[in-house]
Amino acid sequence: MSMQYSTKKLAENKLIILHLLQKMGISLSNSEICQFLLEKNYMDYFSIQQYLSELETAGWLEKTQEQNNTRYTLTDDGEEVMNYFITRISDEVKNEINTYVRENSKRIRAEYAVTANYFPELNGDFLVKCGLCDDTGATLMEISVSVVSKNQAQNICRNWKKNVNQYYREFLSSLAAEDTAAPAEEE
Repeated sequence: MSMQYSTKKLAENKLIILHLLQKMGISLSNSEICQFLLEKNYMDYFSIQQYLSELETAGWLEKTQEQNNTRYTLTDDGEEVMNYFITRISDEVKNEINTYVRENSKRIRAEYAVTANYFPELNGDFLVKCGLCDDTGATLMEISVSVVSKNQAQNICRNWKKNVNQYYREFLSSLAAEDTAAPAEEE
């Protein structure tokens, strides 16, 4: 009984992780996944890490590294597995996942929508990468700029996060503006 129970529990725990990602509809950080699962006492931290690793190895999750952040995305195969085994997750757990997604989706998407990171380059400069995504995760704008100091890089990241909507509006309207002074194109 115990071997069968533990195998069944193992499979259910992995499905819970897949279902959480499926319902959220965007990639989630390791800490966001842990926060939900630990809060609900579904599994302990070390089991979560083991399951995430196994799900990635199986090809059901894709792992990406971003600064100090590890994010997981459901793959097409993971989606297929989830749809096939959805009945193995209790309705109670499904409802808890749905509630969590409803209450946290907007916050998580907003945190994911604006990115600003910098990286040291070999010549001593810093590459600053800033991005803005819509709430489906599609890229609206991305810029990369090289600066000479870490201080400049940090300022750009801070200002981008604080004023991104203004920058996006101004940049878009200035790029899309009709240039009345330009000579007419030759036929």
